[in-house]
Amino acid sequence: MQKIDHLGQTQDVAITVLVDNRADLLVKSTDAVKYFTEEPLLAEHGFAALVDLRAVGVKILWDAGMTQIALLENMKRMKIDPATIDKIALSHGHSDHTASVTEVIRAMDLMPKPRRWKQGATPDEMRRYVEGHRVPVVAHPAAFRERWHMPKRGKWYGPMLPPPRAEWEALGADVVLSKRPHELGPGCWTTGNVPRLSFETSGIPKTMTYRKGKAFTPDFVEEDQAIVINVKNKGLVILSGCAHSGIVNTVNHARKISGVDKVWAILGGFHLARANDDELSRTVDAIQACQPKLIIPSHCTGFRAMCHFAAQMPEEFLPGVVGATYLF
Repeated sequence: MQKIDHLGQTQDVAITVLVDNRADLLVKSTDAVKYFTEEPLLAEHGFAALVDLRAVGVKILWDAGMTQIALLENMKRMKIDPATIDKIALSHGHSDHTASVTEVIRAMDLMPKPRRWKQGATPDEMRRYVEGHRVPVVAHPAAFRERWHMPKRGKWYGPMLPPPRAEWEALGADVVLSKRPHELGPGCWTTGNVPRLSFETSGIPKTMTYRKGKAFTPDFVEEDQAIVINVKNKGLVILSGCAHSGIVNTVNHARKISGVDKVWAILGGFHLARANDDELSRTVDAIQACQPKLIIPSHCTGFRAMCHFAAQMPEEFLPGVVGATYLF
C-alpha cells in the first residue's frame, strides 16, 4: 500500500479508554496518564476508546464494546456526552467491538427535528440541514460480513449476524466504507486493512468462515485495522482494536503508510492471549525494537503476554484499564 500523501500532524491528543477487560480504582495518575477513579466503571470482554483531537476539536469513538450496557454507562459516569462525538470508526466487525454502536447513535439524537422554514428557503438549505445531523461511521466493507463458526468439520454454529448497518443509517449514521487509509482528522487516519507479512498467526481465527451467497469462505478478519496519529515532536501513536493482523504487522504498516519511523505509543488489544511461546517472544522482541515510549496492551492481549511486556519493557509498560486517559 502506498504512503499517505498528506498525512499531516496534530498535537494535544487525549485517548480515553471507555471499555476494556479490566477495571482498577487503585491506579495513580501521572502527567502522561489520568485515571478516572471517582466512581467504579464497568469492565467487559470488549474495547472502546474516545480519541480527542483537542487541537482541532474533533472527537472520534473507536469501537463500541461487547454489550449494550458498559459503554454508555461508563460514559454517563465519566460525564461524556454522546452528542459530542463527531465520528465513529471501527477496527473490525466482531461483536466485542461493535455492540453499542446502535445505542450510541441513538443517544446522539441525530434525527433532525421538524421546523418551520421561512418563505424562500431553498432546497439546498433544507438538504444541508438534514445532512448536518448525521455522524460518519468509518469501516472496512468486510466488517459487515455474516460469520459462521465451525469448531468441528461438518458441525456449524451461527450465524453471527453482521453489524446492523441499515439500523445505524436509519438513526442518522453515514456509513463510510474504505479498504484504504481514511482521514479522521489532521494527522489522524485509519490504517486500512493491514497486510499479514510477519510471523504472527495467533490473531487469525482457525474455525471461522463467512457466507457470501451460497459459498462459505475461511474468515481471516481481513478488515482488521488500527488508528495511526502523527503527534508533533513525538511521533506515531498507534491505537489497535484487536490486532487480528498482528501487532507487529500493524505497527510496521502504520510506519510504512505514514512515512514516519518514530513510534511514541502503542495501545489497544494485541490478540496474544492464545499465542505460543515462540510467537509471544518474537512479538515482544519486535515491539521492543521499535523503541516506543509507551506500550499499553489491553483487551485480548492476555495476562501472560502482558507479563512478558512488563518484564521486558518495564519503563515503557502500562497495564490497560478502563477509564484511563492517555495524553500526547
